[in-house]
Order: sequence, then C-alpha cells, then structure tokens
Amino acid sequence: MNDLEWNIVTASKGGVGKTMLTLLLLIRNLELGKSTLVIDLNAMNTDSSAILLEERRRDRRIVIEHETATDSALVEQVGANQIIVQRTFSSLGQNQQRDYYAVGWPSNPYGLYKPSLFADLLCTIKKNADRIQAELDMPALESVIIDTNYHFCNIFSNDEKYYKAYQEGILKNDSIKVWFLWVYRQLDNLIKANEEGDARAVYATAATMEAFLKRANNPTPFMHVFTPVALVSSKKDESAGAGAALFKLINAIRNENDDTIQGLEEVEKLPKGNPIRFRDWVDRLETARLNLQRQGHNDPHSLFLNMLINASQVQNSENNSERPQNVIPLSVYHAALQYYTDRSASDPVSEIKDFSLYKKFKALLDHNE
Repeated sequence: MNDLEWNIVTASKGGVGKTMLTLLLLIRNLELGKSTLVIDLNAMNTDSSAILLEERRRDRRIVIEHETATDSALVEQVGANQIIVQRTFSSLGQNQQRDYYAVGWPSNPYGLYKPSLFADLLCTIKKNADRIQAELDMPALESVIIDTNYHFCNIFSNDEKYYKAYQEGILKNDSIKVWFLWVYRQLDNLIKANEEGDARAVYATAATMEAFLKRANNPTPFMHVFTPVALVSSKKDESAGAGAALFKLINAIRNENDDTIQGLEEVEKLPKGNPIRFRDWVDRLETARLNLQRQGHNDPHSLFLNMLINASQVQNSENNSERPQNVIPLSVYHAALQYYTDRSASDPVSEIKDFSLYKKFKALLDHNE
C-alpha cells in the first residue's frame, strides 16, 4: 500500500476560496502526473463535486462503506454510511489525452466529522486505495485532497488520544498538510490582548496537531493561505496606500472585474525560508501589528495587509528577507471564478490552468519543492 499525500482544505468561514484552492491543488497534481482523489465534505454547498462532475465527464463509480472506530471511547455519530467515488477526467495537454482523477462525496452530506470519525474517514479511504485503482481503472492513488466546510478545530483535537491512527496506524507514514485560509476577523480574534476561549482552543489544537502530524523535515502540517477576499473587512475606507488598493478590490468584486493586490504580490515574490509553527506565525503577525500601530496605521484594510507583508519578511542569516515556505499569499482575484458553481464548464480544470492565479500558485509551490 503506497504512502499517501493528504491535503485538507479548511477555513474559519465560507466564501474565502476553499473550493478554489482545492481546484488549484488538483490541477498541480494532474500536471505532476499524480493520481488524485478529491473528496467533497461541504455539507451545504458541494461545489467541488458540482464543478468537477459535469455530466459529460462522469465515468465509473464505486461505493465505499464507511468504517468507524472500534474503541468504544472514541466511537461517535457516523458522518455517512458510504462514500461514493466517481472517476472523471480533464484534458490538460494539447493532444486531448485524458487525465483521469476521482471525485468522492459522502452519502449523507450533513453528517458531522468529529476528530475520531475524521481519522476513520482517512483510514477508510486508504484501505480502499487498491480498490479505487482496480475498479476505476486508475493508476495507484498518490494524493487525496479534501475540500471541507470545517475549521481545523472541528476535525482535529487537542487531545492526543485522537491521533493514534496518525501515529501508529496505516496513516503513520503519510504526508498530511492542512491548508488553512485566513480571514481578517480570525486573525483579529487570535491576537487580542486577552485570549478568549476560541483563541485558546485554536492554539491548543494547532500545537497538538503539530506534535502528532509533523513528519521528517516538516515541523508543522499547516499551510497558511491568504487570498484577496480574506483581506476585506466590513469597514469601507478609501484612504491612500494599501487601503486604497483593497478598496479597489471591493469595487472589482462588485463590478465583476479581475484585480491583483500589490502587497500580496510582493510577498509572493520573496524567496522561501523555513516552515513556521502556528503560534510563532501568529506572534509574528501580532508584533507586526503593534509596530504598525505605533507608526499610526489604524485602517483595517491597510493594517491587515501590511501586517502580512511585514510578518512575511523574515531575515535569514545573510540578512535577506524570506517568506516562510508554508505561508501562501495568492494575490489575484478572478471574478470569473464566482460563476464556476453556477454553470457547467466543459473542462473547468484546463480552463483554470490558464488563469494567472494558477500560474502564481504553481510558482509558489515550485519554490517549496
């Protein structure tokens, strides 16, 4: 049984780009020739499967029976009795050759995946990897991307008993990355002077995840993703500087135009440094905020963007600026992506591959490999 690469996409609110990030990860896998399964765990808006399983590209299908934990102390309500997996394809090359991959979704989209059940889900998928290969006529599975509507604190825990499957079971040698899309309010909550209950829970869960999900040469599973829409607070401000740039983005969103945030683009261009742990990253953002406030920066638009710019510029031993390699700034807002869930694209994967957003994302990942 092959070791798998897991990419789990999470966020603290909807509408910040989880499905978009899922598509970007899928396209990169297909370009690299990795046999991939995308699992859609969005209860209310099953965008990934709706976009990827356009009727003309539906193919073979199998049903996987969900297995649950046998330890009575860990058994929780089943999220779904079955996972349905469908083969589909894209055509990324010029020769129209089909690039096959698979898309899965739970039979009950409203089931909750608490920590032990989420680990069971991953184990179930891996135990059925050979079956997916054989019955869907695909190469051996190498990568799984899970598009969730969960915060990582919902599907992981700060209690080490939930990590046995990741440490001792069939997942123990697998690479696990948790892609967390930040939003302005999430950061504001985490760096308040007096930590509230939600901040304590986030820090404790992140620390436990880093203790039990880290792998060789990777001290943290977290990939911190910042998108243009995540930088927009509810306050409208047309002031100069970064605030004006973000106000331009708000207008682009309203008027269905494309836009690029210059500050995020600057961070994209920084050479990669070492990975940074979750709490260290938040502390770095907090230091940047305090320094900016001392300089008179108070506009919520410019403050958040400048915090990210300053926190990303880590000095290396040669006194040059580096971006932590697990901080992923995506500078481009594409209005066209708003409508991918509302229409049937003949091949959305190959279309998005030509977007500047994907080209920038690919460059970031290439720098990390």
